[in-house]
Amino acid sequence: METEAEPTCGRCRKTGEFSPPVSVVLLFAPGLSAPYPLIPGEEYCVCEACDAIERFVSGAAEAHPVTRSAGPWTRAIVIFQDGHGAEVRAKATPQMALA
Repeated sequence: METEAEPTCGRCRKTGEFSPPVSVVLLFAPGLSAPYPLIPGEEYCVCEACDAIERFVSGAAEAHPVTRSAGPWTRAIVIFQDGHGAEVRAKATPQMALA
């Protein structure tokens, strides 16, 4: 009988440190008057050993036309199927100096 291999994070290569499936992402961005809910179309679990959750939120924000046009996201609340949540803040992007 074959056993199912533990999932491996594509970013940090660790195994077995994944969240429950994501139910909804509440995305905050300057161009949104209220947090925008993003509901995954598939079952996604994120690695809890690295910054994979930030990459997941960034990908979700880029994939949806409303959030893509709202400007860079600043924070998100990710709610998992087991009822717990995680707050995610966007990493600061380097600012260019203006002369």
